[in-house]
Amino acid sequence: MARIPENFIQDLLARTDLVELIDARVPLKKTGRNYSACCPFHQEKTPSFTVAPDKQFYYCFGCGASGNAVGFLMEYEHLNFPEAVKQLASRAGMEVPESRPETAADRQKKDRLQSLYDLLSRAETFYAQQLRQAPERQKAVSYLKNRGLSGEIAKRFALGFAPPGFDNLITGLSLTDAGLEQALTAGLLVRREDTGRTYDKFRDRIIFPIRDTRGRTIGFGGRVLGDGKPKYLNSPETPVFHKGQELYGLWEWRQSRDRSDRLYVVEGYMDVIALAQHGVPNVVATLGTATTEDHARKLFRQVNEVILCFDGDQAGVRAAWRALESLLPALDDGKQVRFLFLPDGEDPDTLVRNQGPEALRALTDKADALSTYLFRHLAEGLDLETVDGRARLARLALPYLDKPAGPVYRALLAEELSRLTRLDKESLAQLKPAKPAPASPPAASTPQAPPPWDEPPPDDMLPVDSYDEPDMGLPTPARGRPRTGNRRGPQSLAERLILVLLDYPDLLEQHPLPEGLEQLDLPHLDLLIQVADQCRQNHSPAALLGAIMALEQGETLPRLLKASLKPPMAANTAKRLWQDALSQLEVARLEAALLDVEQAGIPDPSHWQALHKALAEARQHARKPFE
Repeated sequence: MARIPENFIQDLLARTDLVELIDARVPLKKTGRNYSACCPFHQEKTPSFTVAPDKQFYYCFGCGASGNAVGFLMEYEHLNFPEAVKQLASRAGMEVPESRPETAADRQKKDRLQSLYDLLSRAETFYAQQLRQAPERQKAVSYLKNRGLSGEIAKRFALGFAPPGFDNLITGLSLTDAGLEQALTAGLLVRREDTGRTYDKFRDRIIFPIRDTRGRTIGFGGRVLGDGKPKYLNSPETPVFHKGQELYGLWEWRQSRDRSDRLYVVEGYMDVIALAQHGVPNVVATLGTATTEDHARKLFRQVNEVILCFDGDQAGVRAAWRALESLLPALDDGKQVRFLFLPDGEDPDTLVRNQGPEALRALTDKADALSTYLFRHLAEGLDLETVDGRARLARLALPYLDKPAGPVYRALLAEELSRLTRLDKESLAQLKPAKPAPASPPAASTPQAPPPWDEPPPDDMLPVDSYDEPDMGLPTPARGRPRTGNRRGPQSLAERLILVLLDYPDLLEQHPLPEGLEQLDLPHLDLLIQVADQCRQNHSPAALLGAIMALEQGETLPRLLKASLKPPMAANTAKRLWQDALSQLEVARLEAALLDVEQAGIPDPSHWQALHKALAEARQHARKPFE
């Protein structure tokens, strides 16, 4: 059946802020990490409708309504699927491609992207090894130590080292001719046009892996050791890396389990890392580019307050103004932006190292709000005691009044401009240029169920108080030890593993499910197998949520969706739980297979012995602690 290409839907959902979309129709209130409201799909007095900004997913605990941006528009505005996609695309400034079935070319493109992620991951491992093993590593280690970085923080940010030389990466990864072309596409190598020679892009530099919101390495930054130029070198634009959309340190902050509702935006990799080491983990950096509107929307999907840190010189002032112009369209009611200008000679790294995080927080308390900075910047050099000065300010400021997304924020900006210019709001409104007539909305039609692949961007999940040994729901012989620990949420093995997969689908590629699981008689195992299959087709946790919504599983799915809205399990805990569970599943599978052989009558001795040996090895493996 023809359909809108899946990669377009994924891109559209990644560019859509579900909180903003819903809040324009149903006023939302911030409640912890999520937002809530009375459900628009059934009558209620107490809010049970929850929107998770990290998953870009909504769920009602009262009536069970759930979905992503496409699903919400379909249900709320009674649109069919193509109409909802078209409306979202228009809102995002995108053109819907012609509907068609997924082709072999689509699948090849998906495979090519995955191969780039795999290659970049291998490169990250290579650079990390070189920081420990390369003969020239000492100058890199000394630099990091002189900057006050610990081994623990270097490991958390996966810092590496690219040794001097032109083919270290090529040799270290044993790249074939095809691998060389792939590495060129990934931005790891450079080819000279005059000679055709291919060589490593990063040489004699400390390496900073850049990760996306799923923790996948998508590019690198490199700081030169010595006096070479440029001082910092970033990966070029590639099919998986777009510097105007990515924020360095965002994934690491989310893994830190810090629950701040504030993010600092700084200029450099080292600022992010040094602040994290000194107790300020909620810091990100743009990647050698000015703050963009895409950056702003990504920031506001995480927190309600953004603090932009700049040098106090003219370059810092220019950068601050460019950031303001990018942030305004993403600024909704309830969101806040401040501009923090650092003292001369200070950057966030030196400030916190010399004076502690308290100094940064003290400066933050004095930082200008966006509205204050906006009018102060526009009024610079104007005498507001004169009619000419106030008229000039009004003309300069009027184009900015309608830019913020939030209607309350727009009204308050107009009120402040009215106070500064002594013009009433009606007079200001008359001075505004006329707006173009809005496009007519699409015709309503009978709502249809979303297709089984309808969901948005990545993220994290289920809290676990401790990793003693959760009740995996397996028969006692699979584990001979008593189970302990405070267990919350779904208790069966399959349900726990489904929740892990919703946030860390890449675990399935690293550690696949054992073959023959369908022979086991365990609760919800069929759903786990179906979700694992969807995992291979949908490459983000949010897309996975949309896919499993279409599965027929009675009351199980609402319970899982409810659990998936809780704060995330740490990545290392999820990996340990997953590996532990797979070991137990393999033991249970072999026990069942051995029981079947024995109950069938006189078994084949060689087969019986092979099963016994495999079971003994599986049990021994299951008892070992995982790294």
